[in-house]
Amino acid sequence: MHCLNKEQYPLQCLELSEIKTIEILRNKGLQDEDCWLELIQLYEGNPAYLNDIAMLIKDIFGGKVTDFLQENNLLITKKMQFQLKQIFDRCSNIEQKIGLELSQANRALPREELTKNLSLSSSDLINGLQSLQQRYLVKKIEEDQILFTLSPVFKEYLKTDCKNSIQ
Repeated sequence: MHCLNKEQYPLQCLELSEIKTIEILRNKGLQDEDCWLELIQLYEGNPAYLNDIAMLIKDIFGGKVTDFLQENNLLITKKMQFQLKQIFDRCSNIEQKIGLELSQANRALPREELTKNLSLSSSDLINGLQSLQQRYLVKKIEEDQILFTLSPVFKEYLKTDCKNSIQ
């Protein structure tokens, strides 16, 4: 995705509204509408993920979102795995290393810790983090210091499918 100049174009991307994502679930005939928001949040409102998960819920759980959520698991379908693999494969070696490091962490990490853990130059790490942020794979958290973490879906993919890919 090409990012626009933030100063000239303050709106950088179009995100689907909650109404549109709810419509995806409604069109798939899912039940337990009171749980839909939790499902939407779990999959970050991503329409591709929601379409795929909605089909799985319909096929395996009889359309019952509550039953799916009781699994208490962020499930990555085969189709999602394929798409995430394509994304991961297009990442540079440095971006892959950053992603894998963040996937193994149980918390968001500061830039300094990533630099130390990965033995990267500051420049390589900064450019890698920026690229991953622009792809919506890494999130920046501003607290006492600036921390970085992976999107939950990408993190789960890396933890389960890619942990031994790059070492």
